[in-house]
Amino acid sequence: MIDNYLRQLSDTLKRHGVDKPVAVVDLDRLDANCAAATKGADQGLDYRLVAKSLPCLPLLDHIRSKIPTSGLMTFSEPMLLALLAAEPEIDHLLGKPLPVTSAARVLQVQPDAARRVQWLIDTPARLAEYLDLAERIESTLRLSLELDIGLHRGGMTPDQVSQADMQIDAHPHAVLSGVMGYEAHLAKLPSVLRGAAAQSCTEAYRRSVEALGSGRGDLCLNTGGSLTFQSYMASGSATEVAFGSVLVKPSDFDHATTQAFSPALFLATPILKVMPGNRMPGLDFLGPRRRADIAVFGGHYLAEPTYPEKFKYSGIFGRSSNQEVWTGPKATRARPGDIALLRPSQSEAVLNQFGLLLGIRGNEVVHEWGCLPN
Repeated sequence: MIDNYLRQLSDTLKRHGVDKPVAVVDLDRLDANCAAATKGADQGLDYRLVAKSLPCLPLLDHIRSKIPTSGLMTFSEPMLLALLAAEPEIDHLLGKPLPVTSAARVLQVQPDAARRVQWLIDTPARLAEYLDLAERIESTLRLSLELDIGLHRGGMTPDQVSQADMQIDAHPHAVLSGVMGYEAHLAKLPSVLRGAAAQSCTEAYRRSVEALGSGRGDLCLNTGGSLTFQSYMASGSATEVAFGSVLVKPSDFDHATTQAFSPALFLATPILKVMPGNRMPGLDFLGPRRRADIAVFGGHYLAEPTYPEKFKYSGIFGRSSNQEVWTGPKATRARPGDIALLRPSQSEAVLNQFGLLLGIRGNEVVHEWGCLPN
C-alpha cells in the first residue's frame, strides 16, 4: 500500500481530532470500486447488496446512488428490524435461516415484514416451522429456499426443492419467492479443482431451479458473492447476484478476481506511547532493543497494522484489547497523538464495531455516519 497515501490519511484524521478508535471509509476509492463492480457484473442481472458487510445505512445509501440494486441481503434480527423501520419499501432476502421464533418477533414488531422479507428455508423441518407460523398469524410469508450447490454448509438438494415447492404452493399463507445458492468455496479452491467445482455448482443450481417447474419468471434466483459475482451471466439460471465486501475490499478479498478494486476501509486509532529501544520485560539486563514499540488505543482487532510503516504486532507483548503494542523501526517518526492505521481482514462486524464510520474525501473528513447493529 502506498506509504504517502497512508501518511496523508493519518494526518487528515489527526487534524479532524480523532482521539479514539474509529472506522474510516475512503469515498473516492469506494466510488471507483462501485464503478468497477458495475463494469464487471453482467448488466442483465439484478444486484443485491449484502448489508452485514456494509453495516451502515448512509453508506448503503451512498452505494445505492452509484449502483442500481434489487434490495438487501440481511442476516440478523436487530439489523433487519433497524432497516425495516428506516426504509419502508426495500426488499430483504435473508442470507441465513433465522430461528422461527426470531421471525415471529420481527413480524410482531413489523407486520409489514411479511410483504418485504424473503425468509430463508434450509430444511424440510424449518419449512414446516415457518408454514405453521404463517398459519398461526394468518399472514402470507414469502419463502426462499437455500440450495446446497457445493459449499455443503446446509441447504436443500434438487429433490428436496421440488417437494418444498409443492408444500409451499399448497399452503394458503405461503408463497415461494425464490432460491439462494452460495458458493464461497469456489474462489478459495486450488486452480486444479476450481473449474470442475464451478461446473458442478452451475449444474446443481440449474437442476434446483428446474425442479421448481415452469411459469416461475417472477422469482428471485440469487447466487454469487464478492469473489464470484462477476462470473455470472443473465443467460444462466440466476436472475441476481449478491456482493458487498468487495466494495471496501478488506484483505480477505485480495484475489485475482478483485484486482480492479482498491482497499477503501481502514481502522484508525491514536498512538498512546512511543518507546524507542524498549527493553524486554523481565530481561532488562539485555539492554535496549534495536526496535521501537508503540502502544495504540485498544486492539485485538480483526485487522493488520499498515501505518506507521513497517510496524507489526509485537511478539513479545502479544495481543491486547486495551493498549496493544506494535513493534517497528527504532528510528520511527511516530509520536504520541499520531493516528495509527490498520487494514481489516473483513468488513462484517468490523466496520460497525465502534458505532461510527468516518467518510473521507481527498484530505478531508466529510461525513460522520452512525452504524447499524450486528
